[in-house]
Amino acid sequence: MPEQTDTNPASAPAGIKRAASPTALIATEATQPAAAATADASVSKRAKSDQENKKGKRRTRILRKSTADDTVLEAIQLLLETKWKECHPDSTDLPAAFGWPAGDKQKEALFCRAPPIPAKLAGHDESECELDVYVHEVSEKGMGIATRESADELREIVGRGERPWFLAVPFTLKGEMVRSKTVKHEWGYSQADLLSVTEKSSKRVEPPCKYFGRCSGCQIQHLDYADQLEFKHQVVERAFTHANPLFASVSVSPVWKSPLKLGYRTKLTPHFDIRKDTLPDQVAIGFGMSGQRRVLDIEECIIGTDVVQQGMTKARADTKAKMASYERGATLLIRETYEVP
Repeated sequence: MPEQTDTNPASAPAGIKRAASPTALIATEATQPAAAATADASVSKRAKSDQENKKGKRRTRILRKSTADDTVLEAIQLLLETKWKECHPDSTDLPAAFGWPAGDKQKEALFCRAPPIPAKLAGHDESECELDVYVHEVSEKGMGIATRESADELREIVGRGERPWFLAVPFTLKGEMVRSKTVKHEWGYSQADLLSVTEKSSKRVEPPCKYFGRCSGCQIQHLDYADQLEFKHQVVERAFTHANPLFASVSVSPVWKSPLKLGYRTKLTPHFDIRKDTLPDQVAIGFGMSGQRRVLDIEECIIGTDVVQQGMTKARADTKAKMASYERGATLLIRETYEVP
């Protein structure tokens, strides 16, 4: 959500639209293969992978630090440092288990590549992957940083200089206890889906969007707007504090509140994929589904302006009418424009 919605401050106050006639500009960018040979190679590779999976020969995924989410790793590191300093306020050094890459590289790889919990994509039964976890922090992208240990247990473990295994659970808040399902392992943590909230945070509110929790577009609609502003303020503060010691004393001003909580976005880019198991009239047009490589069908996006939402409705109808002409999919660009006399 923006803190200043006007794109031309010189022409109008923040949050006030210019006097003009808004129209929706719609464009389509196809994601077709560059050549027939490329498409054939892709199909061949996919078919071979499908055959291996059917025979139970799924290749083991190699965990690499380079593929992990940096914001999750940074949030984990900050949480470890904070808990350690709570237990050892006079300590100037951190345990080697926290200080990667300053610690033992071999021990780091052994720990990160031998997760102590099951995960769906690691070949475990789905019932084994359901865990009750405690959320201790939230990353700058709104991902809950959780462990199976409670806050007191986590403090005790970190105080001994040990590193627990973490989970990244979307759509959660600090202090909550949730039921999650681990999907896949990353470097030092596991990605998980949120199943239910057992103990809710007092800051949790009902999100205004009916797609929230399934769509990957918005991450903190379950926070009241005032708490959203505070969350963004903390993200900027943390960035200055940990980016460089020279910035640690920088004072961060409060976030500038926007007069528009919804209906402010002047551009949307829904997309769709053509899958071999989907009929043309059943293709989903929308945004990425949270935690999956699929598109969630979105009929309306409430953060878009009225003009953009009207354009999205028209774009969806036009695209569905000619869906049979697409081979792999496309991205739709819907933008609100102004014709200024």
